Amino acid sequence: MQNNKFALLMAFLVLPTLFVSSQSKAGVFNIPEFVDYKNWAVGLEPVFTLSTPKVVNTESSGVGFNLKYTYGITPLSNLQVGIGDGSGSKGFRLGGTYTWDIIPNLEHQIGAGIALQAYYYKLKYSNGETETTFYPYAHNMYHTEGLDYDPYIAVPVGESFNNGTYRTILQLVLGTFFKTSQYFGLNAEIGLNLKDTDTYISLGGTYRN
Repeated sequence: MQNNKFALLMAFLVLPTLFVSSQSKAGVFNIPEFVDYKNWAVGLEPVFTLSTPKVVNTESSGVGFNLKYTYGITPLSNLQVGIGDGSGSKGFRLGGTYTWDIIPNLEHQIGAGIALQAYYYKLKYSNGETETTFYPYAHNMYHTEGLDYDPYIAVPVGESFNNGTYRTILQLVLGTFFKTSQYFGLNAEIGLNLKDTDTYISLGGTYRN
């Protein structure tokens, strides 16, 4: 039974990659940490870009900061708004994410959901870039003495529009959320380039009401 659950989870995460042929600057961050209906959370996400795709004229590294506000709009969905800025070729960014928490993370059940995201980025060496992504994610909270932690995996896939052209984008994201108290938690995350996308490391903190 456990093997069947694992196989279904892997299919849920990997199947979207079969439909893409080919950059992501806002991390998954606290998306898997579902905010209850009519509650909210605010998080600060520093992002350290290690490499960028060669298909666009950008610098190879930089540092960005994203401020993200999340609100529980229904018992199964969240809406997040993000705004930020960055050094190098990645400047101002603004966007939003809608999350549908399909499978709640319970004591003996891995959580899974789908996020739909759109972000606009002001680039230093060209016109602004708009990214629209869809990504399935899965996570599972573990409880230990003195610390709860929630590893997660996501596969963002979508389109990037710039200067009248577009390309398909694909990335693998691995991270962990550490619940340090009832109201506060910390994130550590890495985004890996699968095709024409950034490779980055992000750290951050989230306050929940």
